Amino acid sequence: MKILVGYNGSDACKRALALAKQHAGSLQGKIEVVQAISRKAPLSYDRIENAERLLAREVKNLLDGKAGSAEATLLVSSQSPGEQLINFAQTIHAAEIIIGSKKRSKVGKFILGSTTQFVVLNAPCPVVVVK
Repeated sequence: MKILVGYNGSDACKRALALAKQHAGSLQGKIEVVQAISRKAPLSYDRIENAERLLAREVKNLLDGKAGSAEATLLVSSQSPGEQLINFAQTIHAAEIIIGSKKRSKVGKFILGSTTQFVVLNAPCPVVVVK
């Protein structure tokens, strides 16, 4: 069972990763942590390399040094982050997607963030939104 976690470094995404760790432990699943960067302008190789390194380090730290239980992937594309997450979920045949969503005002509660909303509406599998 593969559990995809959309990750951007926010506190909500860190909680999403913690929940994925619980799910993976009880279901003998593998965690796929994905950070999606939408490339609207050219990105330097150094910036991409630094983002990959930071993602791998954060995932390892959040999983208590057990990086073997998770794969960290940085996606860079002209697609939106939501589209990238959905395409990746389909490619790896994810059984579940866990994604964080930041807290919003009373009015903002009616509308999820654009990435979260896209994933919830287009996912090929169940989605858990963590706030």
